[in-house]
Amino acid sequence: MTDILEIEARCASLKEKLGKKVAIVGHHYQKDSVIKFCDHVGDSLELIQKIPALDARYIIFCGVSFMGETAAMLAREDQKILLPAAASSPRTVNMPSAAQLEKTLATLKEHGHNFIPLVYVNSSVELKALTGRMGGAMCTSSNLRRMLQWAFKKSAHVLFVPDQNLGRNTARQMGLKDEDVAILKTCEDGIDLSVEQPLDRHLLLWPGYCSIHEAYTPAMLNDMRFQHPGCRIIVHSEARPEVVALADAAGPTSFLIREAAETARTGKANVLVIGTELNLVDRLNKKHMNHCTVLPLLKSDTQYDTSAIVKPEELLASLEAIDNGTATGVELTAGEREDAAPCVTRMLFACGATNPR
Repeated sequence: MTDILEIEARCASLKEKLGKKVAIVGHHYQKDSVIKFCDHVGDSLELIQKIPALDARYIIFCGVSFMGETAAMLAREDQKILLPAAASSPRTVNMPSAAQLEKTLATLKEHGHNFIPLVYVNSSVELKALTGRMGGAMCTSSNLRRMLQWAFKKSAHVLFVPDQNLGRNTARQMGLKDEDVAILKTCEDGIDLSVEQPLDRHLLLWPGYCSIHEAYTPAMLNDMRFQHPGCRIIVHSEARPEVVALADAAGPTSFLIREAAETARTGKANVLVIGTELNLVDRLNKKHMNHCTVLPLLKSDTQYDTSAIVKPEELLASLEAIDNGTATGVELTAGEREDAAPCVTRMLFACGATNPR
């Protein structure tokens, strides 16, 4: 087996050789062994916003495959998006198929309600294409509030797919009443019509969730406060509402990173507990260890987002393919690009972009 130091040395050498021909972007959840080679690091929204401005002929996207597909929608025709871990997918439980979402929207319309769909960034190109055709848009955990405001200007009814926890937390943050929000009961055909459920709510939520952030419980926060008196606890906004209510603050990945830096700078807590993916928590602890201790809310192998992690040898394989002329990028059909691209660009325009591709 090739030594990891040799792999990293070859990555560094090829990256230097290829120069501006290649750009490497990576999500915060990647390991340090890959992050060190990234030209741009960010959360989902930050990385998407970077793509239209990149001039590189090849863009290596270190993240889940659905994010790579989104990047391909925004790339120029002469650019290629490479996914080192092509089979990667997000840790989302109960993600609907495009057929399920289409049937759900049709059922809602039959009941007299025209819902506009919002789909999470980590959803398939088929879901984004359907959402684009239905006049909806994509969103991320960083901008769901803004996108809900955008959607409510177009319709009194919005369907958010698929994260029920993020949806409930954002709705409460916006001041929506509990009676204005409902979590759908679903089946293979979309809405489960065998049970009575309110379909006239202003905001309906698909019953999906992130398996990493769903794992946190109120008892975990109470245990941390007992073990570390005076600690500050922050969690990702995909955590359950009852967990968010007990935390000192909650927000997307970019918020968690800013809070860690602020805590280290101001000294407002000696111990900062963060409920999110462990690669990020480990990196923040290393970065701020001279000023505060950063601990995970849950220390478990299940808290590593292994589904999206790119290994150094996979990054090397992408660089070698570019170097020897055999690199293949993410391929979208003309129909997928035509239907799904508006789903993405509507989000970018709503967030202030002036020239998304």
